[in-house]
Amino acid sequence: MTSRIGLILLMPVLLLMASCKKDDCEAPPVGENIVGTWKVDSQSGTVVFQEDGTLLDPNDLLISGEVNGMVLDEKTWMLIPGDYLLLTASNQSSSLESEFYIARNDCNRISLEVFFLTVDLRRK
Repeated sequence: MTSRIGLILLMPVLLLMASCKKDDCEAPPVGENIVGTWKVDSQSGTVVFQEDGTLLDPNDLLISGEVNGMVLDEKTWMLIPGDYLLLTASNQSSSLESEFYIARNDCNRISLEVFFLTVDLRRK
């Protein structure tokens, strides 16, 4: 009889423990986390932050520019102290930079702010 009562009392504890998953992820530092392919907000394209500092942004979702009819198509990224991300678009003679504040660094989401706009990156 006492073993039945003990089993009845143990069942809710076991069910509770089984339903609690550890799906919380502690994000690595943003310099490691950002490397990879990301979907930008609700846009259809993606961007790729490569480990060597190259940014693949073929649809100009994060940065683009043109100077004297020449497209700035060489794109790079780097972190700046104080939680900032610097994106550069350049060609052989000109360059354009854009600085984003890193407002959020989660495992599968990074939020960037520039002026009053927020850009959400979601891991692809």
